[in-house]
Amino acid sequence: MSKTKKDRLRGNRSHGKGNTKNDRGSGCRGGKGRGGSFKHKFTKYYLTIGQKITLKPKVKPKTINLVDLDYLTKDKTEIDLKKLGYDKILAKGNLTKKLIIKNAQATPRAKEKIEQMGGKIE
Repeated sequence: MSKTKKDRLRGNRSHGKGNTKNDRGSGCRGGKGRGGSFKHKFTKYYLTIGQKITLKPKVKPKTINLVDLDYLTKDKTEIDLKKLGYDKILAKGNLTKKLIIKNAQATPRAKEKIEQMGGKIE
């Protein structure tokens, strides 16, 4: 009975693939991510070496829905949105009264709803 290739290579470290690195599943990667960036991957990252990189988060405007705005301004007709601590008005819900709103951004649909009630954004 003849031996199969698998049987013939039992005990042989490389199983006929040559050097062990030739049968590596991840190729000749040289590390994950920035591994090796100070040695063999130097040229890829040379601009950032010695510099401290700080990532700044995107500043999202603080938003409020029309429903909540209507609830907050029960007896008022004129409001300053910055003083309430908000930047932008979203269109969820409806207003029940005429409002004049200062220092605010609003989505197109929210503007439409505010103007529909006779209010305006300044």
